[in-house]
Amino acid sequence: MVRFIPVFLFVLTGTLLAQELPNAAVSKATLATFAVFGTEVLADGVTTRVLYQRRYDETDPIARPFVHAGVPGQIGASLLGAGATGGVWFVLHRAHHERAATWFLRLVTVGEGCNVARQSAILRRSRK
Repeated sequence: MVRFIPVFLFVLTGTLLAQELPNAAVSKATLATFAVFGTEVLADGVTTRVLYQRRYDETDPIARPFVHAGVPGQIGASLLGAGATGGVWFVLHRAHHERAATWFLRLVTVGEGCNVARQSAILRRSRK
C-alpha cells in the first residue's frame, strides 16, 4: 500500500496541473501566516537542538533519526515538514478550496506554536 503513495501523488499533481483554473490571489493575511509558521519552524529547530545537547531526546519517532543526524538532519526535517505543509496548502488553494486551505494553514501554525511553547517551557526548567 505504501508503494502506491508516490504514484497517487504523481497522478494528483498531474491532474491539478492539467486543469485550467485561474490563479487565485494570495492574501496578505496568508503570507503573514506563512511568515509566522516559518518563524515557528526555525524556533522549533533551535529549541530541539538545545534540548538534544542537554541530553533530552526527540519524542517524535519520525523526527528522531533526523535529530540524531545533527544540524543538517534537522534542517532537512524542517524543510521536509514545511514543504509538505506548503504543498498541501498549495493543492487546496489551487483547487479553490480557500476555506480549507486557510484553516489547514491556521491549524498547522497553531500546532507548531504549541510545540514551540512546550519546548520553551522544558528549556526554561532545564537550566544548565
